[in-house]
Amino acid sequence: MSRGERVVENLNRGLHDVLASDPRTVLIGEDLLDPYGGAFKASKGLSSKFPDRVLTTPLSEGAIVGLACGLAFCGDRPIVEIMFGDFMALAFDQVLNMASKSVTMYGRRVSLPMVIRCPTGGNRAYGPTHSQSLQKHFIGIPNLHLFELSAFHDSGRLLTRLLGLDHPCVLFEDKTLYGQRVHSGGEVDDLFSFEFLDSDAGIARVFSKDFTGASCVIIA
Repeated sequence: MSRGERVVENLNRGLHDVLASDPRTVLIGEDLLDPYGGAFKASKGLSSKFPDRVLTTPLSEGAIVGLACGLAFCGDRPIVEIMFGDFMALAFDQVLNMASKSVTMYGRRVSLPMVIRCPTGGNRAYGPTHSQSLQKHFIGIPNLHLFELSAFHDSGRLLTRLLGLDHPCVLFEDKTLYGQRVHSGGEVDDLFSFEFLDSDAGIARVFSKDFTGASCVIIA
């Protein structure tokens, strides 16, 4: 990762990497085509580089996720960009009763590699229908894997991992993270450092530089 890279730039580079590495990977969603490149520019440059595999769609989240299910059934590896995660509510039936159940409802396990990207959260004056965090509504759905975008983890490696699960995945992306810098070199800020606890750099531990012992432990 480039030092000083912003989270949305890292995500954009990750999308470029996964589309370049596997011709079965497609990106679908609203207003993705250049020069717009998506509402938050995470998809910038992709339609120019991969014109046959970046598909812009009508405003219908249910149809978009349904299309992704069909593509995954046929052997493709779709990544869906929901413009605002709030509108996953319109695709909830496709997630709950189509994508997640299809993995195990046909008498044998079915590969269904697909990732649904959901920008979430507020604090950017988008209003009540564009600023929600709906994660809790997807917890507990069998065969559905939930992930959060992170300023610690490389997005390309994360997306590769999600597509490799062969299950439907939802990646929640806090919009307030987009403009923040990716943490690198083991430093978070003047108070905190971080390190990865596994060789795949999947688990990050954040700790105080001057830690002398905990007076309390919070498990959340």
